[in-house]
Amino acid sequence: MAARQRTRRRWWIVAIVAAIVATGLVGWLISSSSGAATAHPQQTAAPPARSAEGPPPSGQRPRCLTRWEAAPSGDPAPVSDCAGPRDASGGRARGFAHDRDGAVFAAINLTVRLSAASGAAVYRPTYAEQTVGDAQSALSQLAQEQSDAHAGDTRPTQWWWRISAGDPAGELVVVELAAATPQTAASKSFAHLSVTLQWVSGDWRVQLPRPRATAKSSVDGYASLGAVPGGGR
Repeated sequence: MAARQRTRRRWWIVAIVAAIVATGLVGWLISSSSGAATAHPQQTAAPPARSAEGPPPSGQRPRCLTRWEAAPSGDPAPVSDCAGPRDASGGRARGFAHDRDGAVFAAINLTVRLSAASGAAVYRPTYAEQTVGDAQSALSQLAQEQSDAHAGDTRPTQWWWRISAGDPAGELVVVELAAATPQTAASKSFAHLSVTLQWVSGDWRVQLPRPRATAKSSVDGYASLGAVPGGGR
């Protein structure tokens, strides 16, 4: 009987010790897991911030929208705060962007300012400062050119363009221009002009000599700048 009681007491002691050890082990595991989670919290990638300079969802930024302004010749020329020209003082057009839009806007703005209709106060400094080649010969040829057409008949009512050669982000680019005028509308054609531009000292310049304008039957493959408000008049 005494032996049986001693055996039963021994089993109780073993059970109590085992329970204590198990409780301590569980507590240690919980503590370790909590510590690991605290030391190494899960990293959550933040969503990319939207750039304040990015275009609005509707499309082109308002400041880059094309507006039309009359050049000294009376011809409508495209202008934007992004493409240029940034400087239109004295009737001139300077400061174009070194990209596709800047090249297209420069081709049109400089072309209309290289015409006799712009007046000597504009076309002479434009030839002297914004062309590459023999400006004197070009000025002599300009003095000999005469046209019987009324200015309003040759004034563009819409412009089209395409890049046919070169790189508008590089040093040389060829911009093909096409224009609708009252005169060309009568013959169901378009006035076509090829303008070669060089990037010199931070701006576009027209390469001389310039090809003469020709008639074109179609503007397929060209991009439109849209109709000029008021029909160019």
